[in-house]
Amino acid sequence: MLVPLFVLAATTYAAEPTTTLVNVGDGVKVEVVDWGGSGRPLILLAGSGNSAHVYEDFARKLTDACHVYGITRRGYGLSSKPERGYSVPELAEDVWRVIQSLPIVKPVVVGHSMAGSEVSFLGQKHSPDLAALIYLDGNADPMDYPWSNAEYRALTTKHTSEAPPAPPKRTAADNASVEAYQAYQKRIGAFPFPAAEIRSVYEVNPDGSVGKYRTPAYVSSAIDNGSIRKDYTGITIPVLALLAVPRPTAEQWKEKPPKDEEDRRDSARLYEIEMEFIHRWESNLKHADQLAQIVELPGAHHYMFQNEEADVLREMKTFLRGLN
Repeated sequence: MLVPLFVLAATTYAAEPTTTLVNVGDGVKVEVVDWGGSGRPLILLAGSGNSAHVYEDFARKLTDACHVYGITRRGYGLSSKPERGYSVPELAEDVWRVIQSLPIVKPVVVGHSMAGSEVSFLGQKHSPDLAALIYLDGNADPMDYPWSNAEYRALTTKHTSEAPPAPPKRTAADNASVEAYQAYQKRIGAFPFPAAEIRSVYEVNPDGSVGKYRTPAYVSSAIDNGSIRKDYTGITIPVLALLAVPRPTAEQWKEKPPKDEEDRRDSARLYEIEMEFIHRWESNLKHADQLAQIVELPGAHHYMFQNEEADVLREMKTFLRGLN
């Protein structure tokens, strides 16, 4: 049962997010985070590798428009880690059972990255019981991805030696504390995860140092094997899709000019191929739902709700205000 929230000036807020474990069957429990807030219920689903706590900062900025929940899928964070149950239908069923357990009606479901598949499946099966769907760079089709294109692979491999070096691996000093881990993320140019996310997906040792990743190796393989083609057929509720797309090559060349004509042709072709895939993903959505709202964010990071937080909040809140 969720910890009660307090009421202030006719608006409900949680002083700190509350967490509970919900039994979704077969002894599997998944973590539910409740950030409180006022308005229609909204459920945040994280991408692969993350728990609901990756939304810790972002979720708080939605509580003026929604009552915000997050769900950590099985295999991650504090949720159960069974060896089975990682296909898209099974993961979506976990979410549906959580929705049924909560005191809510017709939530908006939001999915980042791989959670877009769970969002789509929920929309197909349960549109009458949902208010809307929002994708945060979650429309890529795992069965139709750029790396499956031979020309794309060849061009990418051709320029591998010119790519920036991989970031250095974390050292013991980088793992000395949650704060040190965040400092490492900043140092390699990444947007640091909220402290709660690091504590959720990693074990934290008695001395405060960051320990091993909680998720067993078999989980990623099981999720890959359980992937299905992205299908929007049967979704009958409003949809907002925010997609991170590459910046046009002319803009990219301002920062890194091509070294010769061959390099110019290759980078232009890579951009074309990526956009062909993205436009196909968009077309698949529009074919199933002509009213779906699609917003491209050129140059956005995959973790757009962190790196492009203001843009994402603006688009989401505008969309939410337009719902019946």
